[in-house]
Amino acid sequence: VLMPLIDRMGDAKDQVREQAQNLILKLMCEAAPPMYIWERLAVGFKHKNYRSREGVCLCLVATLNIYGAQPLILSKLVPHLCIAFGDSNSQVRDAAILAIVEVYRHVGEKVRIDLTKRGIPPGR
Repeated sequence: VLMPLIDRMGDAKDQVREQAQNLILKLMCEAAPPMYIWERLAVGFKHKNYRSREGVCLCLVATLNIYGAQPLILSKLVPHLCIAFGDSNSQVRDAAILAIVEVYRHVGEKVRIDLTKRGIPPGR
């Protein structure tokens, strides 16, 4: 179910993208723990459609806002966000920055240290 939902997050219509994200969030609530879903969603960070890549970043923001950082292993997701910082599409880059800001808000300085280790400049 998740692969077609990742594809739907790349749809041209806003409503379809929103409903795909809502269904993913509902799956986290009803069907499986958030990290179980995210282990399968992580492939969306490399999707060929830029809107899908952006949607996965925005879905991470929504997940953090709903469930917090406790049920997620963010150290597995941050490397994908670091790669998205260098994406060819500006919307994906902006969504990745928004996601990492949200991660920082929930986790704190640990993320800054992790980003420095990955070669992301401190100013960025």
